[in-house]
Amino acid sequence: MNKNGIVAVVVVITAVVLVGLWVMRSGQNRPGGRQFDCAAPPSAPANLTYSKDGETVTGTWTAPAGENPPTTYVIEVGSQAGLNNQGTYVVPATQTSFGRPTPAGTYFVRVYSRNACGTSPASNEVSFSVP
Repeated sequence: MNKNGIVAVVVVITAVVLVGLWVMRSGQNRPGGRQFDCAAPPSAPANLTYSKDGETVTGTWTAPAGENPPTTYVIEVGSQAGLNNQGTYVVPATQTSFGRPTPAGTYFVRVYSRNACGTSPASNEVSFSVP
């Protein structure tokens, strides 16, 4: 195959991919078309608080209101404000709390809402120490 033939094949493959993506996205409102459950990322969770029971620390938050509900929450834990170096946990949107045994240390925690359209800004950040 010569150079023009290769270019023609690449153009055809690119066109097929782009048309396929357009059909998938434009079909979201047609019966039988792909349905998206959102138009935008959800709002941030609110009122993040924590409680301690022995070695277990549990964070609780309020689900965001709005037309774009979350499908999951992402919990980030760091050793300093804004860091995510101690763990990332994903829970379904049916949960508005998350607990686990926590070793001694100081922790900073925040929660994000997520859906098919994206991720929210962070909730308020809470910090606590476990002796």
